[in-house]
Order: sequence, then C-alpha cells, then structure tokens
Amino acid sequence: PHEPNPALGLRGIRLSLRFPELLRTQLSAALRAARHGPVRLLLPMLTHVSEVVETRRMLEECRQALGDSVPLQLGGMVEVPAAALSIDAFLEQLDFVSIGTNDLVQYTLAVDRGNQALGRWHDPLHPAVIELIARVIVAGERHGKAVSLCGEMAGEARHTALLLALVLREFSMHPRVLLEVKDVLRTADIGALAPLRDAILQCPDRASLRALLPSLPGSS
Repeated sequence: PHEPNPALGLRGIRLSLRFPELLRTQLSAALRAARHGPVRLLLPMLTHVSEVVETRRMLEECRQALGDSVPLQLGGMVEVPAAALSIDAFLEQLDFVSIGTNDLVQYTLAVDRGNQALGRWHDPLHPAVIELIARVIVAGERHGKAVSLCGEMAGEARHTALLLALVLREFSMHPRVLLEVKDVLRTADIGALAPLRDAILQCPDRASLRALLPSLPGSS
C-alpha cells in the first residue's frame, strides 16, 4: 500500500514480521544454506527487542521442522536511536550487530538523506551520532559480541582514525574505497589513538570534532 512517509513506514523487520509465512520461508532457506557453510542473518531496522525474540522463535520452529541443528548466527542492524540506546538488551538476544550509519544519521538528526537541500545537515560527525556509535561499540565489548560499521562513513578514509579511536575493529564498505581505507588501517597507531576516545566524545559540536580530526594519528 502507498505510504506517505516510507522511511518511517512498513520496512525492515516490521515488514518481515507482518508476513510471517514469507519470513519462515526465508529462515528455512537460510538454514538449508547453512548446511554448506557459515551463514549469518542480519535483521534490519530493529527498534524493539521483541522483534528479535519473535524472529528467533520462528527460526527455532523452522529448525525443528527441518530436523536440523546446524549453527546459524543471528545479528541485527543498529540503524535507529532506539536500537542504540537499548543496545544491551539487544546484545543479550543477538550474536552480533552492525551499525548502519546512513540511516542512523538520518533518524538521529531527522534529516532525509535523499533530500539534497538538507545535505549539510546530514552529518555523521554530529556529537549525538558519535555518542550512539561509541555506545554500541562499548556495549559490544562488554557482551563479547562483534560490532561492525557500514554505510558511507565506513568507507570514508578521513573518518577511519576517528572510528579506530572509538575502538571499532570491523568495517564494511564498497570495494572501490577499500584500498584507501586499508592504507589507513594498515598504518594506524592504535596505541596512540585509544587515549583520544574521551576527547572525541567531549566535543560539544561538529565544528570542534572536525577541528580535532587532523590531530588524530593516521587521519587522512
């Protein structure tokens, strides 16, 4: 059906749970694929822990129906502030998470990333966005769960040192930017970056954070 605001509508895991038979078909297919190699499922647009609980329940039902005990990791996308703020509860139910920066910026700052007139406000270096990213990374360490980061921010080499200082260790990006980011990762002094985490989180606005970037060891 037509939605006046699709970005806030029936999408991601909401859509999947709206059509449970379709989701069961997809989960069963994933379990069959897992017989031939490692499979990791990533649930998009999570906002409620109950969405993970319900999906995991359906996954176990499909597993029993197939008579299969093959391992399969269930992860979740952190794309909205609600998921980042509730990350501890989510990590109790998930095997790993991925921070989707494009949507996280959009929903945190109430800026349509497809609207060119709002381009200057769609800023991954807004302190609120950085704080949410840091919160998820720290929670992942606390729970012993893997945290990766995807979206445009992950593929921008100028942000790599900043993310390393926040103790991010897994990046997902388009192949065309891989070499540039890899160069920063390969030469980065992790020991020198780690103590700068507090300074990054104490920046009151994006201007001060941008001013700090050139001083980060390995920053391009």
